[in-house]
Amino acid sequence: MRKYTFDNEKNIISYFRDIKHKVLAYPQSDEISQIFQSISDEKLWQSWIDSSSKADLPPDFFNPELKFMMEVMMFDDRATIDGRKHATKKRESEMLRELKDSVLESDFFNLKDIFILADSKLSTDDDHNFTRFRGNFNRVIMKHANKVKRYRQNHPDYKLVFFIFDESSGIYFENPETGNVKFGNTTLSRPHFYWCDNVMVESIKKSGADYVIWFKPYNSFKTNSGIIDDFPKVIIYELNKMKFKTETYHENRMISSEM
Repeated sequence: MRKYTFDNEKNIISYFRDIKHKVLAYPQSDEISQIFQSISDEKLWQSWIDSSSKADLPPDFFNPELKFMMEVMMFDDRATIDGRKHATKKRESEMLRELKDSVLESDFFNLKDIFILADSKLSTDDDHNFTRFRGNFNRVIMKHANKVKRYRQNHPDYKLVFFIFDESSGIYFENPETGNVKFGNTTLSRPHFYWCDNVMVESIKKSGADYVIWFKPYNSFKTNSGIIDDFPKVIIYELNKMKFKTETYHENRMISSEM
């Protein structure tokens, strides 16, 4: 059943590469452009070797031609801060088990993609929570940062790439006043530019990687005028050249665009 979920590094990269989900990238150097092209181009991707099996030496992929290695990780704003499954994830897992027990897979053997939408029956703030969004991001990066020494021992002289798949949907806004915002109300809020959030950028700087790719494909939101907008879906950081202004956000003022 792993082929139906993103609990699989190859599926995440394949989704990143899917032409239906064209992404935006801002290469700051020839090396960043080289990394991006080698992952997003189907033919160039063949130069990467899959080492994501438990029997293989980490990290998940390495490229002997380009001397890059890559660890893939994922997070969302629903799992608890300690990583335990949130109500929605729990229900999705139950639905996947039900699917496995059904005849669907044998009847539709050419089936490629399955999308499962589980209703958590929780309030918006509990279902999409900024504290969890930021906390899970930091937890996942630091978990892998603790393994960087091992990655570099397994592949000496390789550059290390952290590929972060962000499963959260919509974006967050900072409301100028604390308190709950009710559905249907109009409020003037500051959008969360997640790629320059000072807390999250600080975690990236401490990751120990050479490059960080942040893939956030589900960040579309609707404006008050009805226009559907979205932010860049791919942010690529070159850690030894990270010189840009960061933004400060207050957790108790953040609201989800999916309220």
